[in-house]
Amino acid sequence: MKTSAHDSAVTTVSLDRLRQGDASRMGAKAANLGELIHAGFDVPEGFVGTGECDDELIEAARRWGDVPLAVRSSSAAEDLPDASFAGQYESVLDVRGPDDLAAALRRVRASVTTERVRHYEVGRAGDAVGGIGVIVQRQVPADAAGVVFTANPVTGADEIVVSAVRGLGERLVSGETDPDEWVVRGGKAACLRAPQQSLGDDQVVEVAEVARRVAAHFGFPVDVEWAFEGDRLWLLQARPVTALPAAVPPVPAPVDVPDGFWERESHFPQPIAPMTRMFLTVTTRALTDAFADAGMPMDGLEMREIDGWAYARVVPLGGKEPPPLPSWLARPGNALMSRIHPLLRQRVARLEEVERADILIATVDRWWDNDRGVFAARIRELQDVALPTLSEDDLRHHFDETVRFCTEAVTLHHRLHLADVAFPVRLALFCHDQLGWSEHGVLEMLSGLSQASTEPGRALAALAALADARPRVRDLITQPDDRAVARLEEVDGEFAEAFHAYLYEFGCRALRYDVGEPTLSELPAVALGLVRDQLVRGYDAAARATAQREKRDATVARARSELAGRPADVRDRFEWLLERAERAYPVREDNEFYLVSAPLALIRYAALEVGRRLVDRGLLDRPEQIFFLEAGEASGALADLRDLRELVRRREEEVAWARLHPGPATYGAPPPPPVLRGLPPLVQEYLRAVLRAVELVFEAERSGHHQDAADGLLEGISASSGTYTGPVRVILDEGEFGKIRAGDVLVCPITSPVWSVLFASVGALVTDTGGILSHAAIIAREYRIPAVVATGNATTLLRDGQLVTVDGQTGVVTIAQATDAGAES
Repeated sequence: MKTSAHDSAVTTVSLDRLRQGDASRMGAKAANLGELIHAGFDVPEGFVGTGECDDELIEAARRWGDVPLAVRSSSAAEDLPDASFAGQYESVLDVRGPDDLAAALRRVRASVTTERVRHYEVGRAGDAVGGIGVIVQRQVPADAAGVVFTANPVTGADEIVVSAVRGLGERLVSGETDPDEWVVRGGKAACLRAPQQSLGDDQVVEVAEVARRVAAHFGFPVDVEWAFEGDRLWLLQARPVTALPAAVPPVPAPVDVPDGFWERESHFPQPIAPMTRMFLTVTTRALTDAFADAGMPMDGLEMREIDGWAYARVVPLGGKEPPPLPSWLARPGNALMSRIHPLLRQRVARLEEVERADILIATVDRWWDNDRGVFAARIRELQDVALPTLSEDDLRHHFDETVRFCTEAVTLHHRLHLADVAFPVRLALFCHDQLGWSEHGVLEMLSGLSQASTEPGRALAALAALADARPRVRDLITQPDDRAVARLEEVDGEFAEAFHAYLYEFGCRALRYDVGEPTLSELPAVALGLVRDQLVRGYDAAARATAQREKRDATVARARSELAGRPADVRDRFEWLLERAERAYPVREDNEFYLVSAPLALIRYAALEVGRRLVDRGLLDRPEQIFFLEAGEASGALADLRDLRELVRRREEEVAWARLHPGPATYGAPPPPPVLRGLPPLVQEYLRAVLRAVELVFEAERSGHHQDAADGLLEGISASSGTYTGPVRVILDEGEFGKIRAGDVLVCPITSPVWSVLFASVGALVTDTGGILSHAAIIAREYRIPAVVATGNATTLLRDGQLVTVDGQTGVVTIAQATDAGAES
C-alpha cells in the first residue's frame, strides 16, 4: 500500500498525511480532514483511496478488527467555497467485514454518476466532477452528533448555529428527524428547541468554540459535522459555508416597560414563546377575579411580557400606589380609612363574609369532593381525541376548546391558590408572633401532606420494581435511548404496557409553564432513563412517609407544648389555623397538575397538529414553529392559509435575542411598605399573609443577587433540611433531563411541579430562584432531599461533575472538586 500523499501514483493514503493542498488529488473532504488532524483537532482515524483502490482500502481497514466503519466520498469538486455538493454523494455507515466494505466502496463510487449529481454540478463547479475518492474511517459510536455553522446559513448573521440529534448524525443530515437547535453568541448558548435532548449547554458551547477555531484556521465560515463519544468531541468533516446571505443584525424583542414595580417571574426561567402570552393574560385576569371575590385588600398580581421575559407585580387596590396617609388617619385603632375608601369598604365587607362563612376552605373541600374528578375526566376526554383524524375545521374547534379549558382551569387554580398559600402563611405568621418560630418550623408541621408531589415518584418506583424482576428489561434500559423505547414491546410486552400507561398518566403535563416546551410523554427515552436511575438509587416511599409523619407529629406536639400556658383563645386560634392549613396545603401541588400542567399540555398537542398541517401546506417549515404564533393566530392559520415563515423567522430571532440578553431582575422603583395601621385586624392579617406569601414563593430580591463563590461557598435559602454530597448536574431546561443520573445534585433555575419525576433519582436540589414555598422547595421536602434555593446564579457558577455538599439546614453549598460520588446524611 502506498502512503505518500505527494507521490503521483498514490491511490491510498492515511488521512493524517494529508493537507489542504492535496485536495486536487485526494478530494477536498479528505484534504480538509487531514488539515484538521494537522491542526490538532480530534478526527477519527482513516484512509482515503482514489482510482481502483478497493483492495488496498479493505486491507488497510483490517488493522481495526471487527468494528463498524463509515464510508464516505471525497471528490475534488465537493466541500469547496463555491459548491459544497452536500448530500449529493452516498455515505454508508455501520459497515462490517471485508464483503460489506467492498459493497459500500462500490456504492459510494457509483454515486458520482447519479442524476442528482449531474443536475447539481451543472453551472456550479465548472467541468464535470470526474472521478471520486473514497474515505474509510472507524465509525464514532456517537452519543450525540450534528452540524455546526459558524455563520447563520439562513440570515447570514455573525452567530454560530448548532443542530444536534441523539446517536448518529445521519438522522439529522438525511432529514429523518427534527433536531435540537441553538444559537451561540458571545459564548452564550440560546436553545431554540430541544425535542431530542441531545446536549447540555456546556457541550453546545464546546461545539461552537471548536467550530470557531476551525473557521479561524481555514480563514472562512465553515460547516462542521461532529459527534460526541462520551465527553470526547470528534470532527467528522469541515467545509466552507456556501451561498451565505448578506448578514442581518440580531432582532431585539420589543421593549415596553409599563408603570409600576416589576420583578422577574421565576416560573418562567427562559423567554416565553408567543403562544404562551395568552397564559399570562389568563393568569392576570384569574388573579384579579379571585382577589376581588375573596375580598382581598389588593387587586392581585399582574403578569406581563417585558423584553421577551415574564415579569409580575403586586397590584394595589385601585391599580395604583396610593399617596401617603396623614398621620392622624394611620394611627393605631383608627378604622376610619376603611370606611371612607369606597373600594376598600367593599373589600372589607366581603373579606369578613368570606372569613365568617369559611368560603376559602369550602373551595378546598369542593376540590377534593367534586372539582378534582370533573377536571380529571375532562382532561382524559381531550387527551383521547385522535387529532390526526380530525378535519381542519374540527381541529380548529378542538384547539379553541383546549384554550377555553385552560382558561377555566387556571381561573379555579388561582381561587384555590388563595387558600393553599394563605392558610399555611397565616399559620406561619401566628407561630412567629406567638412563639417566635421561623417559617421552616411551621412547614415541618405540614411536611408529607402533599401526596401529589411524590405520586409520580411512587409510580416510577413501582415501574422500576417491575423492571428489576425482568433481566432482559434491565439490560435494555442500561442505554435508555429511542432505540430502547422502540424495542420494549419486543423485549417484554407486559413492561411495555406498564411503561406506556405511566406516560399516559403522568406524561400529559407541561414540564414548564410554556407551551413551547415538550411534555414527558414526548420524551419517552427520558422516562426510561428515570426507571434506570430508580434501579440504581431506589426510592422507599413508605419509609420516607413514616419519617415525615413522625417529624410532623413531633413538631405539632412541640407547638402545643409551647402554647400550653397561653389563653384558651390563642390555643383555639392555633388549632383553627392548623386544621385549615393541613387541609389546604396538599391542594397546592395537587390542583396544579389538573388545572395548569395538563391543560397547557393539551394546548400543546393540539397546536402541534395544527403545525403539522401547516407544514404539509408549505406555510411553516417545522411543526414546532406554531408556538411562535399567538393562540388566536394559530387558531385562524388553517383558514387564512397565508405563508407564516417570515413572521415566524422574525419571532424566532426575537426570542433568541431575548435569551442572550436577559433583562434586569426588576423594573421600576419598589413601592413603600403598605401601611397596616388604620386597617381592621382581619384585613391586616390577610394583607400581611398575601405579601409574605409572595416573598416566600418568589424571594425575588434574594434570587436576583449574584455571587462569585470565590471562597468555595454558595449561599442561598434553606428549603429542605439534611446534607448531601454528590456530583453537580446543571439542568437549565427540560431539554436536558436526559443528563440526570442517580445521585446527582440537581442544579437548575427553578422547577415546576412536573419536575417531581426527577426528585426520586437525585440526592439534593439547588436553584437560582424561588423561596421556601416555591414548587421546588415543597417537592424537595416531600421527597426528603436537602435543598438550597434562591442562590441567584448557581447554574452559572457550578459545572457538571463538580463535587458539592448541599446543607439544607444552613442554606450553604460547599464546592469541592470534580467527581461522581454521592453520600448523604
